[in-house]
Amino acid sequence: MDYYTITLIIVIIPLIFASYWHHRHVTLKVVRASAAEASRFDMIDDEIHDISHDSMGERYYNFRNKFLWVYGLAMTAEWLQASYLYSCLKNTHKLSEPTIATLFVTGFVSAGISALFVDSLADKHGKKFMCQCYCVVYSVSCVAMLGGNILLLFAARLMAGFCTTLLHSVFENWMTAEYARQGFGARGTALSTIYSMMAVTHGFVAVGSGIVAQAAVDALGSHTAPFLLSIVCLSLALMVITRSWAENRGTPGRSPIAETSWRASAVSILKDSNLVILTLAMCFFEGSVHFVFYSWPQTIMSARAHERIWANPPFGTIFSSLMAAMSLGSFVFLHASRDADSILLSSRTIQLVSSISASALLLTILLRDELSHFWAFCLFEFVQQPSLA
Repeated sequence: MDYYTITLIIVIIPLIFASYWHHRHVTLKVVRASAAEASRFDMIDDEIHDISHDSMGERYYNFRNKFLWVYGLAMTAEWLQASYLYSCLKNTHKLSEPTIATLFVTGFVSAGISALFVDSLADKHGKKFMCQCYCVVYSVSCVAMLGGNILLLFAARLMAGFCTTLLHSVFENWMTAEYARQGFGARGTALSTIYSMMAVTHGFVAVGSGIVAQAAVDALGSHTAPFLLSIVCLSLALMVITRSWAENRGTPGRSPIAETSWRASAVSILKDSNLVILTLAMCFFEGSVHFVFYSWPQTIMSARAHERIWANPPFGTIFSSLMAAMSLGSFVFLHASRDADSILLSSRTIQLVSSISASALLLTILLRDELSHFWAFCLFEFVQQPSLA
């Protein structure tokens, strides 16, 4: 058993306990808040009563499980590709480093631009339809990644960036709109439980996807195997969405507002110096996150070459370790900040984790051995979510 696998096991064990604690903490908090409200008004909380004792409970659990099943498949399709994207471009398609960097930037720019109009498209055409588009367009992107044609690869990255924006917007929007439409509770106590389960699902799907991708590459001997698995996941998600999801759209007449909302947001930010500083800080940190996403495979491979190890590293296992470290850091931050919510604490937290992040990246420059680079990236991922939070 190599040290990457050992590290993954070591990180997963506390992650399991942290995930269980987080979900249990959120659930108990919701129940206690609802019980206190019912006692204060000397009545049984209608929402808890409905969800626990009559047919609405069955509808709620069916809705929740159906959504989480699709959400998990959609996330799996995303993370399966992430673990072997660089390696596929470098080792399978034999592209140069500048070309690979340009392809990554193409995906990032596509995601950023599409964020300006995705919500408007969902309001106009329907959130279910846009979720179906995610499955179809991302499948086409995966097919385009299988060949070595450079134009198809750029088209694949454009589609992938658009789909990444869809994944992190329309699925959640559909869930909240459908939750409200079915009348599961005006105060959204049960909605908090779904968000908690989404966080847990996201973490374990990211970790599991790397493991599955590694197994697929080892079994098939091709770095394009994760993209084939992504197509399978997307096909299953599309089938469930088509057969069991209801369509919901935005409020009529909202489009003109949506078209100008980003302009109003930009003006509001520019008028407030604190918001300008915060926006710049987020841009710089997000930039470093995307740079690490692109560069960690290359850095590990360079360290291996320096040690005269010519075999490719287990990209899937390494990716799983990085995602496990990121998820664990998120849960640790939630636990540490659960009883405090102050601007001073947030400021000090940002300063601390930014310093740690910078130090972790500096280690990848100062140290040359493979293991040091790996642990430096794990440390960076561990403090990534606290920085963003």
